[in-house]
Amino acid sequence: MRYFSLTDHDITAGWDELEPRLRELKVRFVRGLELSTRLHDNLHVLGYGVDIGNRGLQEKLAEFRERRISRVKKILALLREQGHNISFEELRIGSDHCCGRPHVADLMRRKGLVKTRQKAFEKYIAYGKPAYVPPCGPDMEEAIKIVKAAGGLAVLAHPGVVRNILELEKWKEMGLDGIEAFYPAHSNALTREFLQMAKTCGLLVTAGTDFHGPGTGRDEMYGFEFHEEFFGWARDMFL
Repeated sequence: MRYFSLTDHDITAGWDELEPRLRELKVRFVRGLELSTRLHDNLHVLGYGVDIGNRGLQEKLAEFRERRISRVKKILALLREQGHNISFEELRIGSDHCCGRPHVADLMRRKGLVKTRQKAFEKYIAYGKPAYVPPCGPDMEEAIKIVKAAGGLAVLAHPGVVRNILELEKWKEMGLDGIEAFYPAHSNALTREFLQMAKTCGLLVTAGTDFHGPGTGRDEMYGFEFHEEFFGWARDMFL
């Protein structure tokens, strides 16, 4: 592994632990984050090269985390209406963590209410299900502005899962810098399609793993070869 970034949702706390280790291993890195928007559960904006010490950025992230807590509490209230005895305190979310539906799903699995995280989504907390609550993050324009105000590049995450609502030209006008064309769930044909979209719209190309940790269903640490053609523009960003 030669190039690395951590882009956690609405929080940058992981960098305090990660950065010294990356330096020790002599892995080049670029600081990052991922903002979840309110327009769609999977419409996310990656921020690469952000100043994680930026006060305005951290204030916004704290606000979004508070909104997440409110959303999760509403989800839990709906689950209780479904007859499931489940409380926010049982999630055991630390102050330096960001909570969301995956934490609810994992708790349901631990309590034996469902067999897997995916089943919790499919039966209860996905869109259209009885305990679903809409996302509460920023809209696309605000998310892009937040990243750029902190000195970063704004990149559309995993476009394949939001393919039916893509508005790349509109988002480019808002300041979007790039698109995550390389992604584990993208077929070769889909990757080529996004590469062409990037070229047409004048967007940079990035790659991401969407690694979510052991037992999450997204626990394979995929990697992508560093091709100068696609990623050469980013070489000078890495520390």
